[in-house]
Amino acid sequence: MLVLQKISQERGRQESPKLTNGQRQFQILHRTTQESKNLEGWIDDRPMISLICHGHEGFYASGEKSCHKHNNKRSSIYNLERTMASQHTYDSRSTKNVIPLRPVIKDYAWGIRGLDSRVARYALESGIIDEVDPDCPYAELWMGTHPSGPTTLRDGSTLEEAVGGPLPFLFKVLSAGKALSIQAHPCKDGAKRLHVENPENYVDDNHKPELAVALTPFEAMCGFRRLEEIAILIKKHPEFAACISDEAKLKCFLAGPKEENKRDALKMLFHSFMSCPKETSSVQLKLLLKRLQKEQSCDFVHPHEEPPWERKLSRAILRLAQQFPGDSGAMAPFLLNYLLIAPGESFYMAANEPHAYVAGEIIECMACSDNVVRAGLTPKFKDVDNLVSMLTYSMGGPTINAGTPAYGDDRIMRYTPPTGEFEVMVITCNPGEDITVPQLPVPALFIVIEGSGNTDNDDGQRLVMRPGRCYLLPKDCPSLTLAVNPNKRGPLRIALAHENQHMDEPTLASAAEIGTKQWAGEFALPTELRSVGSAPNTPRSSGVMSPILNRNSNGEAHVGFYEVPKL
Repeated sequence: MLVLQKISQERGRQESPKLTNGQRQFQILHRTTQESKNLEGWIDDRPMISLICHGHEGFYASGEKSCHKHNNKRSSIYNLERTMASQHTYDSRSTKNVIPLRPVIKDYAWGIRGLDSRVARYALESGIIDEVDPDCPYAELWMGTHPSGPTTLRDGSTLEEAVGGPLPFLFKVLSAGKALSIQAHPCKDGAKRLHVENPENYVDDNHKPELAVALTPFEAMCGFRRLEEIAILIKKHPEFAACISDEAKLKCFLAGPKEENKRDALKMLFHSFMSCPKETSSVQLKLLLKRLQKEQSCDFVHPHEEPPWERKLSRAILRLAQQFPGDSGAMAPFLLNYLLIAPGESFYMAANEPHAYVAGEIIECMACSDNVVRAGLTPKFKDVDNLVSMLTYSMGGPTINAGTPAYGDDRIMRYTPPTGEFEVMVITCNPGEDITVPQLPVPALFIVIEGSGNTDNDDGQRLVMRPGRCYLLPKDCPSLTLAVNPNKRGPLRIALAHENQHMDEPTLASAAEIGTKQWAGEFALPTELRSVGSAPNTPRSSGVMSPILNRNSNGEAHVGFYEVPKL
């Protein structure tokens, strides 16, 4: 039990020497737990802190936000855990210790409002806001060195100064209350061109591949649907078909099996849809919404059982139209894959891939850029021509991956994209356990996303971990150990981002890369056995290899392989 006694400067009281850090003039004394229990104010058998403040003694329960005093009076003091954390038991000037950070908050219109937003709660805990406005949309929390939102240290210096230069990545927490724009991020060459041509809307010349890890159930539109799916939707929804030229529809229906023809047809179709006159798209959107509302109403008897994916698609369109009245971008689910990502799952969006996040909260890590080319579902600047020309028109969604255990511990999950700027680890420490954060040869940023606990390292640095607190883990920082009290009811979980250390072992891929992969499956035979001819009447494509049992003219069985066509 710690007793914090304020050092009085009043006459008649003994003055104590100043503490070395000069931050809080407190003197730490020790008292046994049994003595603490005898003090008034013991709460739920939790350790208490006794504070003498302005002549009134009070007690504070670890983990609570308020201070309870004798005679039911309230004391206007800060969270004492922050006070304790500020009492450095290590050399605070060392460049090798963990450094608390002050992230930057962004209040875009699509953010979740008030305390419902994880971004708002994290910002409050990290000390960058004093209170949460219930009417304000708290959208993003930035950690990085990008000029549009540079992170600072508590002494006012910048993160860039602390690490000796710009970081190659930007780390975010995102809280989406409504859909973001239909968008894509340019490649490096495209970013340089756009920055030169339009520096006001494209503020830097870097590319922006990005990785997302879901914190809550997360809805997103990612990558184009297969052309065969889009063709079916054109036939089923005449309102959607009316927004596309006859030439584009004909090319879609007659594209054939060649991937190059499919891409050309998809590009023409997307350009035709995005170029549809507003007068036409507005009328057709109203007709579509009227029909979908009738079909989704409780008293409407559908002529056949509606597949769940079609029902999800219809409801997504209705919701988008409600959020952005009159915007033909509400029909985007006809063109883009509509995904529901579970907490802990991740996906990767490469440059020049269309996407639009719809709702939920994620951790997001990307190359250090803020370039966005938008085309719909937004009141901001739209650049349809550049978006249409820059896309790869790969079909099929990205891989969805729940991470890979790293460093020999399944409590450390690694999310590695096929790009060198960044990767993310999510580290979980359960009650009664401790875990050592891997020592890294590069600077890393981490944020507490769940639970509470404490840290320790070889230099004796002890920090209180609470959701929303952000830290810099300097290059070659002494091994940091996380620990959680056995009496806690939930784990401590942190998300850590750094420059990619596993480029040769990516766990995620974009839609374009998936389309070129060949994987024989878990039960495939060795490669040298794949010389037998394909099964008769089997369609061939650049899909994956699959085993099939064949028989020769004598009736003897042998195993062959054929390529499974991509769906």
